[in-house]
Amino acid sequence: MRNSRGRIVHAWAFCLVVLLLLFGFSTAAFAQGGTGTLTGTITDPKGLAVPDAKVSILNMDTGIDRPPLSTTDSGLYTAPYLQPGRYQVSVSKEGFQTYIQKDLLLQVGQTLTIDAQLTVGTTAAQITVIGEAPLIEPDRTEVSQTVSQNQVAGLPLVARRWENFTLLTPAVSTDGTSGLTSFRGISGLYNGNSVDGANNTQAFFSEARGRAIIVAYVYSPDSIREFEVSSSNYSAEFGQAAGGTVNAVTRSGTNNLHGDLFWNLRYPSLNALDPIGESRGILTQTVHQHN
Repeated sequence: MRNSRGRIVHAWAFCLVVLLLLFGFSTAAFAQGGTGTLTGTITDPKGLAVPDAKVSILNMDTGIDRPPLSTTDSGLYTAPYLQPGRYQVSVSKEGFQTYIQKDLLLQVGQTLTIDAQLTVGTTAAQITVIGEAPLIEPDRTEVSQTVSQNQVAGLPLVARRWENFTLLTPAVSTDGTSGLTSFRGISGLYNGNSVDGANNTQAFFSEARGRAIIVAYVYSPDSIREFEVSSSNYSAEFGQAAGGTVNAVTRSGTNNLHGDLFWNLRYPSLNALDPIGESRGILTQTVHQHN
């Protein structure tokens, strides 16, 4: 009897360990796919590395302050898994003035390099820099383009499919045979699509969920903050795709109250005539009223 109970306990313990491992892997994938990274090197006035400097990173949209990081012996710091948004980087070290840089825009999938050169002085004194992040990203090798939140919200859509904005990227077109999105002439069946790090590609046709009727799983464009379109040389984490990848992130809460309201209105009387009806002499549109 005791052996039987022991086997049951061991079986439950094994299942619990497996579930914890799966949860950990899924959390890591979720965090990595829909986030960005801040990195940089801290130096002194002579250009020498400053080790053990405290680097604090504040999300200016949410007010969430990440626990401080310490620079390595080479003065390097790296903060991965950051949600897209506006950030503030603060660097402090005894014997140097506190360095603060504000309004850094971090986009999805981006590795933003922010270097800082400290000035000798007391930590009570501060040097504040307000400006945009550098346009050149030396840590990235992929060919990609970010479709910003303003583009998602402002550009017109016919079917409210935010994935259609991938056509704004060079070397991206519509596959003439299937109507899918083609990267560099490769079939649209070989693309990858993820939202918040989770796989958004349906297994049956290997295309984005919701385009086909059999898998009606759709993200509203109002829920998408921004997304990155990579046509080549993308990271190995998107290795299941042979064509291109779309890495989207949804909107998250901030300290400001906001919302969206839209009304989609189409007049059937302005549509093109039905060719079959036109061949039969029907030259007017039939207006259907839906309540």
